[in-house]
Amino acid sequence: MEIQFDNTGLSQIYAADQAVTLTRQVDRAVDAVAAQPAIAWQAFAPLQMNTVSWTDQYFCFATTTPLVMGAVIKMNAQYASPMQIGSVYQFTDGQFVVHQQSGTSYVVANAMPSGCYALGLAQYATINSVSMLAPCCAVPVLSNETAYFNPGNLIAIFLSSSASGGTVIPPPTNALNVVVKPGDTATTIAFNDQTNMFYAIS
Repeated sequence: MEIQFDNTGLSQIYAADQAVTLTRQVDRAVDAVAAQPAIAWQAFAPLQMNTVSWTDQYFCFATTTPLVMGAVIKMNAQYASPMQIGSVYQFTDGQFVVHQQSGTSYVVANAMPSGCYALGLAQYATINSVSMLAPCCAVPVLSNETAYFNPGNLIAIFLSSSASGGTVIPPPTNALNVVVKPGDTATTIAFNDQTNMFYAIS
């Protein structure tokens, strides 16, 4: 995916100290109860031409960061390898242990006897040749509860004051929502400096 800006748009964005922000659609539920805190997956200072790419690989994590507006999620524990659909990643003894199971979701279970944790998925994105792993979703999960994650291909693109990926944000109201599959190089997005909105070129 490419995101383009003209000089006027770049000047406006930098003057406002804002960043281009991406969120991912990830349907999530904790023991079948839907949960939807918004997380800025990636946030970056734009150039005239920006290339954004990613692969469909997710890493589970646990955090003690409260999921409140403006908080930047610190991944206190994470599984080192990409998750496999159908396996259960159990958070126990401060780390993740994998148990084989069948299913169609990314599954994370909280087996810690105490403490307050949010569990979620993180994903790498490469923006202008720089790769970064950042949370794309998180949800509070109590002891003995299980969270189910189902990422989609819908990406929201908008401006925000988020300084980094993994920031808890309000749901965007001015986002361009585009369906972009991993490895898609045909999608081109531009910025309208009159409306301060993004639009799809192709």
